[in-house]
Amino acid sequence: MHIINETTFPRKEPKAAIRKEVCDGCAICVDVCPRNCLEVAINPRRLNARIIRLTPELCSGCGACQGACPKEAIFIPGLSTADLRGYVNQALAMSGVCP
Repeated sequence: MHIINETTFPRKEPKAAIRKEVCDGCAICVDVCPRNCLEVAINPRRLNARIIRLTPELCSGCGACQGACPKEAIFIPGLSTADLRGYVNQALAMSGVCP
């Protein structure tokens, strides 16, 4: 059973976006993305700096990247981090995992 689905978490359009000026290339978002739509690349403008690249066609808008990013550099437009936490808490409560 999937506790996060279209009922508990309505997906947003457009898909993920990256605030390049905030992103430090830590790649936590890459690790949590279930669709593999994010990848690490070398920033051609800064020596030894990493950037995250998004393939929007693969993105489902699930918000996993947004929830994982410690800098809030990646986000789903129209979905606040507070809303995302609310959807997760609601899904957990409905599943019986959390009281």
